[in-house]
Amino acid sequence: MNLKKTAGGDVESTDIAWKIQEGSVFNPAWSRSFFTFAFLLGIFGAALAPAQTVSVWLTTDDQSQKMQPQASVTFATTGSGGTNPVIVDETQTYQQIEGFGASFTDTAGYILNEVATPSSRANAMTNLFTRIGGGIGLSFVRNPMGASDLARYMYSYDDLATGQTDTNLTGFSIAHDQADIIPLVKQALQLNPQLKVMANPWSPPGWMKATNSMVGLIGGPLLTNFSRPFANYFVKYIQAYQAAGITINYISLQNEPLYSTPDYPGLYMDATTQLNLLRNYVLPALAANNLTNTRVLVYDHNWDRPDYPATIFSDATVLASAQVAGTAWHGYGGTPGAMLASASQYPTKGNYLTEHSGGTWVGDQVRADFEEITHCMRCWAKSYVKWNLAANQNYGPNTGGCNTCSPLVYVNTSTLAISYGIEFYTLGHFSKFVLPGAYRIFSGNASGVVSAAFLNPDGSKALVAFNDTTSSQIFQVQWGSQSFSYTLASYAGATFTWTGTQSGGYTVNPTNQIQTSSFNSVLGLQTEPTSDSWGGYDVGYANTGSYAVYQNVNFAAGFTNVNARIASAGTGGTLEFRLDSPTGALISVVTLPVTGGWQTWQTMSGSVSNATGLHNLYIIFKGGNAVGNLNWFQFSGALAPAAPTGLKVTLMGVGLQMQFSGTPNYPYILAAATNLAPPVHWQPILTNPANASGIWSFTVTNAPNVSACFYRATGQ
Repeated sequence: MNLKKTAGGDVESTDIAWKIQEGSVFNPAWSRSFFTFAFLLGIFGAALAPAQTVSVWLTTDDQSQKMQPQASVTFATTGSGGTNPVIVDETQTYQQIEGFGASFTDTAGYILNEVATPSSRANAMTNLFTRIGGGIGLSFVRNPMGASDLARYMYSYDDLATGQTDTNLTGFSIAHDQADIIPLVKQALQLNPQLKVMANPWSPPGWMKATNSMVGLIGGPLLTNFSRPFANYFVKYIQAYQAAGITINYISLQNEPLYSTPDYPGLYMDATTQLNLLRNYVLPALAANNLTNTRVLVYDHNWDRPDYPATIFSDATVLASAQVAGTAWHGYGGTPGAMLASASQYPTKGNYLTEHSGGTWVGDQVRADFEEITHCMRCWAKSYVKWNLAANQNYGPNTGGCNTCSPLVYVNTSTLAISYGIEFYTLGHFSKFVLPGAYRIFSGNASGVVSAAFLNPDGSKALVAFNDTTSSQIFQVQWGSQSFSYTLASYAGATFTWTGTQSGGYTVNPTNQIQTSSFNSVLGLQTEPTSDSWGGYDVGYANTGSYAVYQNVNFAAGFTNVNARIASAGTGGTLEFRLDSPTGALISVVTLPVTGGWQTWQTMSGSVSNATGLHNLYIIFKGGNAVGNLNWFQFSGALAPAAPTGLKVTLMGVGLQMQFSGTPNYPYILAAATNLAPPVHWQPILTNPANASGIWSFTVTNAPNVSACFYRATGQ
């Protein structure tokens, strides 16, 4: 609507606008002599901020391009983010990122330090631990304390003959690591001083176990009378590495404690045992030796057993300990959404993805990595650590364990040539551009496109976006009042980086298909990869009362219908759509039936009423336990807003006092123009917040500093 009223004129159509000239204000009902325009901000005279240039790096699913620079794009100031937006809002921050990396296994140390040539090793280390040229800037490594499933032979730091024990650890030695691993870690620290180092055993020395073997199935559990030597084993390791010039930032008590390994080092350790060892032995031993800067991560196993860290954090002493940093997770079972639930339940404890290897069993490593690393970042992970850093062309050498786990770097033992696996590049899309100390910031997922966005300590932004579908996708990146459009081929991923400060906020257009995983916050929910059309992540693991929150949804003058994409193999129930709180105004109820499978999707509809203006939308699951999953929702049947009427303009000492009437809660826009000659350029000067009364009254202090100006109130 374009409502216009000027000097000597009549109201045309349903427009309202007032023309104000220096010396008088034209209004048939009132007038006031002489007014000089001198406002705080003259928006027509202000220089436009330069458009932000965005750098782009691309990896394609066919691997023809691997983290390759692309032509830059430029943000443009637009009124909206388009029909398929990826919204980025740097004013909403989540977890702080510590780093990305892999492990200096015995295999990796030997291959890089003894097999690779000195020049090849130097190049590989530069590419791994710096951001120079094609370097990916790894900043988090996880080192086995002794042999793992990628080691040339069995070893610990205190090996003894059968029947012997060493409770005082007088034979403890890190001589094995001094040959290859310690020189490489020290070089990595020189290349990247921000590098964090984590360490944990696959097995303690065999003499601490029931049958004197480091192999999980053979060795049996830790003998309780060796709990104190077990704790001091960590003390000795941390002190020895400190003496070598390496700080151990994190430890966990046991790698994959719920797996009894068949042919490589392992130790089964249930949650109750780990709690006892941590609270009563390890934490006191660290404190007694002034090693409080080394923090502990509990669990260190798959997402499918969140009850394990929950058992440990049920202890008040452990939960309150600042030395217990959080939970270490692996990616071989369950969904990253477990970290989302953990972050909500234990907000003072971090979540760290400390191992997930690629390998020959992965059908599409590009897709797997982009989907999962993005998902982990959206679920509060502070790190993402691959498994092996380096191996030969046959994924070894190793005795037992994994002979199909792919490393970041390959060294050919025949030619001594170095090559880089695809995981070097997929991980590099994050590690190269997301700096230690960055914060994840809000980013939405578009239809077919998943994303994770970050604010670096230097103020620069990084956005990783991945097309999770079988066809190319066009999407729009919306950052405040600016946006750009981009197209990604099927299963292609890109990193976008830019600088500058965000101008303005954002609103969500509910007529677009809104991915449920684009929430701002959740309670009692997890995300998981979905097999539904458009890929991405659905939201589920819902019990009655679980909810997701979507901020700044612009319902305009209202809608008549909402569609929701749902699936359930549980109890089923309903979805409640409410405004501004879990108990706020109810605008719709959608039935969530049992569909026969957690990934058996149906589209259900519900009628909508009493939703106008700008609100935070709450979607609440109602039913029993295991209600169902939600993938996306979309509003339709837009209602027309009432034309704004009765615009009154009063000259005040600090500006213009304006008032008009319209649809309650509808976000009208006040705009100004210097003339009405075509083409008319209306410049917004105020977007009003929702007003339940339907009457707006406000003062404008940023009117144009010109001799004559027209004003109008319009709908968005």
